[in-house]
Amino acid sequence: MPKDIIYSIVLPAYNESMIISSSIDRVHSFFRSLKKPFEIIVADDGSSDNTSDIVRSKMKKFKELKLFSNDKNQGKGSVLSGSLPLAKGRIVAFIDSDLAIDINLFNEMIKSIDDGFDIVIASKHLKNSEVEYSFLRSVFSHCYAFTARIVLGVDIKDYQCGFKAFNKKVLSSVLPLVKSKSWSWDTEFLVKASWLGFRIKELPAKVVDVGRKSKVHPFRDTKNFGLELFKLFKEKKSFRK
Repeated sequence: MPKDIIYSIVLPAYNESMIISSSIDRVHSFFRSLKKPFEIIVADDGSSDNTSDIVRSKMKKFKELKLFSNDKNQGKGSVLSGSLPLAKGRIVAFIDSDLAIDINLFNEMIKSIDDGFDIVIASKHLKNSEVEYSFLRSVFSHCYAFTARIVLGVDIKDYQCGFKAFNKKVLSSVLPLVKSKSWSWDTEFLVKASWLGFRIKELPAKVVDVGRKSKVHPFRDTKNFGLELFKLFKEKKSFRK
């Protein structure tokens, strides 16, 4: 009989044909080293390049690899909400497909979940974090996190860092409440999980500049992030556990 899957890792991707093959290789090698049953789900958000074709080809090599695809590009939040319910692991995580965040942090995430935390997230804003982002991107990230803490009343230093892990019960409880299809998905998920009483822990991340342009544009996206925070602020008043 097949063994129960212990770990599920989701790689959200959009037009990642240049890196997705090497990222799958690195993630597969890491999880194989843990010697527990696992699965890798590439969540393709309607890529217009051949990202999905590359994943299908890699699936012939790795039996643990699966593909979830949106028919058209809808946003990071959409592809996460669509793919995460398919995860079979007892612990479910997602990491940005460029692997700019050191995946070895997952070992500490596991320990924290075993210690009773429901959600464990990588953070760029803790004392021991190692970050190589540009100055502008760093300023935007800090300002957004500070504003979110003040507006939403949830003490999280870094909402948007792209590496998060959950126990399975969190997903079934929180995902149905998350409406965002965009980059603000992370914030909405964490805030509503906190409002429901789930325990969240931040761990210092090692983040490197992988040498490519970020898909988040500080000036263009500031208005959208602001609107999303305002929606959550209004929803907080009527939110019930």
